[in-house]
Amino acid sequence: MRRLISTAALMMAATFVHIDGVSILPLAAQDRVAGVLAEAKKALGGADKVAAVKGLTAEGPFRRAMGGRDMEGTVTLTIVRPDKMHRVEEMAMGGMVGGPSIERTSVLAGAKAWDDMSNRGGMGGGMQIVMRGPGDGPGGPGAGAMTEEQMNEVRVRRARVQLHRLLAALVVEGPAAWTDAGIAESPDGKADILETKEETGRVLRLFIDQATHLPLMVQYQDPKPMVMMQGGPGGRGPGGPGGPGGGGRGGPGGPPPQMSQEEMQKRMEEMRANPPALGTYAMHLGDYKKVDGVMLPHKIDIALDGQPNEEWTIEKYKVNPTIKADVWEKK
Repeated sequence: MRRLISTAALMMAATFVHIDGVSILPLAAQDRVAGVLAEAKKALGGADKVAAVKGLTAEGPFRRAMGGRDMEGTVTLTIVRPDKMHRVEEMAMGGMVGGPSIERTSVLAGAKAWDDMSNRGGMGGGMQIVMRGPGDGPGGPGAGAMTEEQMNEVRVRRARVQLHRLLAALVVEGPAAWTDAGIAESPDGKADILETKEETGRVLRLFIDQATHLPLMVQYQDPKPMVMMQGGPGGRGPGGPGGPGGGGRGGPGGPPPQMSQEEMQKRMEEMRANPPALGTYAMHLGDYKKVDGVMLPHKIDIALDGQPNEEWTIEKYKVNPTIKADVWEKK
């Protein structure tokens, strides 16, 4: 599907809350939001079809820029409305024959959430990778003193925010009522902008193509990802070789540097105590195809501060699949 609105034009227009220079009265704005949502649900297959989507699975290959390297692999996503999500990423370091691979699992199951990550393989004794993706971790000094209950609350809130972004993209459902944020224009077309507040207090925006009435982009802010590597060529440190803390012991041809458990814990505490700056993410949606009567995007590209960050090609969807109860349990 051809993208009608340029990223730059959308970013510029995202701060406006008026149309054609005329302010919108509150009642008129509410009517416009209702109309935009009605047209969007109609384009997706109809309000009844959209409401009938209680859950879905999606899977396919992805590529992500992280720590100065390309990570590639497959994603399997399971969503059950209103409050369950299971995401598994199997990743490998791009271009590294026999290099490390990672399996990362994130689960939201109502009032509980958990994460798990395992590293496999490596170079010359193993490279270990610790990642903090967008929104990961409680952050801030004193995070290590949190109770397990508090940590669970943090994980649940983070996972709910991620789930709500996906629901906005797939079924135009927000975490709270949508409000009118105007119209984005470019030489190629126009998009209606709806916005709401996330649990973080930050703004979530949904751009809907005026020509097709399909969701075009979801925009939000999150901390920028951080990666810490040890082992393999180039040493260790956040961001991998060449990054802060890189180099050091074990240069090319030498023994791979390894962190002790205490060193690893210290580095992780440093990452928590010094959270990264916020970045603006734009989730672009395209290549819509009908699945069980519902239009779903089969191409999702995510930009960070205007630069390509992630590509996901969805090869297979299932709408309202049978899901085993143990999917939500930590193994």
